[in-house]
Amino acid sequence: MWIKAVHSKGIVRALLSLALLTLPPLAVAIPWGDLTPQQKEILAPFSSSWDSLQDKEQREMLGIAKRYPKLSPQKQQRLHARIERWSKLTPEQRMSAREKYKAFRKVPAEKREAVKKMVREQQENQAASGVLPAP
Repeated sequence: MWIKAVHSKGIVRALLSLALLTLPPLAVAIPWGDLTPQQKEILAPFSSSWDSLQDKEQREMLGIAKRYPKLSPQKQQRLHARIERWSKLTPEQRMSAREKYKAFRKVPAEKREAVKKMVREQQENQAASGVLPAP
């Protein structure tokens, strides 16, 4: 009986070890101070909020920073403006923007231009009436 208990515990440990090996590695947030000078320059709009970002969002931003130097100067300027705008959004506004983006990606490619035109017209109407557009 004692041998069965020891054997069973060994099997349980082996199964737990195997289960742990199949889990994805835990993501670890990267402190602002650990970023390279180039990453800090590109992601400067996030300097005050970086350490409060979720690690997934940090990784996404680091991916953007990695691609940034390869962009043309015009695309770098446009991306930097977008980074600045994104950094000023609240977490709720960012979530809303992500949801809108996911919904837009589901629109068939041939209909996307019509959707873009409709959104631009709504934004223009809201701007003309003094109503702030939703993020």
